[in-house]
Amino acid sequence: MPHEQFKSCIDACFACAEACDHCTASCLKEKDVQTTARCIALDIDCAEECRRMAGTQSRRREARAGERRSAH
Repeated sequence: MPHEQFKSCIDACFACAEACDHCTASCLKEKDVQTTARCIALDIDCAEECRRMAGTQSRRREARAGERRSAH
């Protein structure tokens, strides 16, 4: 089914965000957090972007499902 391709993308986006959050948490446990400040900022940006894309794909999936229902 076409909507399944969106589901796998959404799942991958959430997995990416989770990995970025994990990296952020790991960086925050470092003795000198200041040395990992750039990494933390990039991790936060990455997680945010992954979640944004998951939302975009979710809306596309819902829109496609609505198109199929109205075509019948």
